[in-house]
Amino acid sequence: MLAVRSVAILRDTRAFRPETDDTGSRLKEVDVTSRAHQHLFEFVTVHAGTTLADIFRLMEASPLLQKFYRRDFAEELARQARKGAAEPPARERAAHEGIEFLELYQERGLDTSTNEYSGMQRLHLHGIGHESAEDLPGERRKKGERIEWSVSLTPLRELFSLPVRVKDGVRITEEDASAKAFMSEIRRARCANVTLGQVIQGLLWELSFHGGPQEQLEVSEDLKRQVAEIDAGTVEFGCVDDVFEPLYKPGCDALFDALDGRSTREIAAAIRDIEDDQNAATWLERVFEGAVVVKPQFRNRSGREFRKAFGAAGR
Repeated sequence: MLAVRSVAILRDTRAFRPETDDTGSRLKEVDVTSRAHQHLFEFVTVHAGTTLADIFRLMEASPLLQKFYRRDFAEELARQARKGAAEPPARERAAHEGIEFLELYQERGLDTSTNEYSGMQRLHLHGIGHESAEDLPGERRKKGERIEWSVSLTPLRELFSLPVRVKDGVRITEEDASAKAFMSEIRRARCANVTLGQVIQGLLWELSFHGGPQEQLEVSEDLKRQVAEIDAGTVEFGCVDDVFEPLYKPGCDALFDALDGRSTREIAAAIRDIEDDQNAATWLERVFEGAVVVKPQFRNRSGREFRKAFGAAGR
């Protein structure tokens, strides 16, 4: 008999599952669309032509899915989906036309000081633009590269016709806040196995990040209002040092004898630039030409150890 690997196949609006035939000698596809909720924990293959609209039609055909994802505003989004696709406003059309497909991708954090990985249950979602025909310095993209677009505030119906793809590459970032590479990519891996449940939850999480359709509209309108006020010059701006002074002051007080009038934000920025294995005191003395003095008990700390102590003082 053939060994059947538990895999759901998502193609267009329907879900199929490979099963052995009556003789047990070959596989056949069985339509499981109406009971897709029973296969949430099975690996899924999303075919290239599958669109966001198809995912929501699957949720209509298997309505229990909306109950399972109620916390992600699935029912509210499904009601919007029933209205069908919508054209974006003319002023936003250029940005929408720049998106070729929606991509679910994987990220995982690794604390290299403890060799511990963070959990990787949820897939992330963004829009992927077309390959650029020329260099785009403003977007930090070269010819042939693509722009990644946030879609968390884009109305669901304006994304309906876009294909949904799953990226098998995993971006691994530094999880240790004391490392110089914190939140930066440190390596890549590959994981082709994702479940039907992960695909649906990854889409719904991003599409409902600011709440249901009404809450999303309110957030979007508020952001537009703030931008309009900035453009009109009616917003009063504060000093950035006043904002960060309380945040960095405890660390500066604990680790330094003298700052020579430098702002705590300037000190914190310099600390972030020290290499992990470099002596922090020596580096700071060179950068600030001896004006900044580290307390004796911290003068033998490496950059990573120094950042850890600096952060701990502020907690």
